[in-house]
Amino acid sequence: MGEIATTHTVLGRIAAAGREERRARAMTLPKAMRLTLAKVADALMDLPIAVIGAVIDKVAGDGIEQHLSDTALLMLLDGPAGHVGAAAFEPVVVGGLIQQQTVGIVSADMGDERAMTRTDAAICAPLIDMLFERVCPILENPDDASLLEGFRFGAKAEDARALGMALDAQDYALIRLTVDISRGARQGEMVFVLPLPDPSASHTDEDEPEDAKRHPQMTDAVMSLNADLNMVLCQMHLPLNALQALSVGDELPVTPGAFPNVQIVTRMGRVVGRGVVGHVDGARAVKPLRKPSHASQPLRRVSDEPMVEMPMVEEIAGPNRRATDEVDVTEAEIEAAMNALPSLDAPEPEADGAADILGQNTEAQLPEVKDVPALEDLPDLADLPDLAAEQAR
Repeated sequence: MGEIATTHTVLGRIAAAGREERRARAMTLPKAMRLTLAKVADALMDLPIAVIGAVIDKVAGDGIEQHLSDTALLMLLDGPAGHVGAAAFEPVVVGGLIQQQTVGIVSADMGDERAMTRTDAAICAPLIDMLFERVCPILENPDDASLLEGFRFGAKAEDARALGMALDAQDYALIRLTVDISRGARQGEMVFVLPLPDPSASHTDEDEPEDAKRHPQMTDAVMSLNADLNMVLCQMHLPLNALQALSVGDELPVTPGAFPNVQIVTRMGRVVGRGVVGHVDGARAVKPLRKPSHASQPLRRVSDEPMVEMPMVEEIAGPNRRATDEVDVTEAEIEAAMNALPSLDAPEPEADGAADILGQNTEAQLPEVKDVPALEDLPDLADLPDLAAEQAR
């Protein structure tokens, strides 16, 4: 009996050790969110993000507003079967994402507060969509997967009160992630609010007809529309007569460096991205660039202005500016001013002309040279002291 008990004890220990090892390797929801967020941020924005803290709580639906701040970027999430969730990013996190997307470098937070805009939400939306899309397949617990599955960015909320009124479920799972951005440059929180299944429901999803499981949404209709895109290799200016004279076989010079800077524009001319010209299976193709080109190829010259996605800015004279202050002039104005200058090769004016300009008669006023007295009676100056010797002393 002692030998059997010892055997059972050893087997129990081995089994317990195996369970602990499997539990450590299990892909729980916090672990999946930590790994997936880091991969998604690197793939979308080339931004290093690390989740240094993950807390999951259960919150009643009528208390959600207390966990949301009006200063954060508040977003509504669309879910399956008409369910809605929410996401809240702290301003320090939003600022880091915008800096990475615009200048390619994340700086420390200076504490400047500003109101969140729809542009901020548009920059964070792809990160949210890809996070939910990739985290669900790696979750081992089916309940965790069903909690996140099907959710994506919906719209920006004006404040916490408006967002709380849109959340109508009985209970919610509050996922609070503390993230580190760009290796310590910034730290902040991302909060996700997702509805929990209602235990009091009298029927399950299997009992519902197939048409009732999927409610039509405006987002689906908009995303299914066709979007026509044009690839602009370069832009050039030609006189009208040269354009009319073009025929088959004529060659036009392409702007240097145009192939890595192809503009992807809409039918209305709005630039939505950039790409690189290449070929796939013998056909010309354009590969979109996810990383902003200015991070590796800054455009600083005046000739690069057509390739910069910025509006034209005109300087308006302020109240303290005088009319004689320096202003921009065109090349035509400079050329006209140069032509108005007198020629350097022109002959000098004659003496009579100069006298006439002064209103004087030089012959009548200047004495004759012959009237100067003779200089023979001048005294000898040999007895003057030597100035060089005096200075040497």
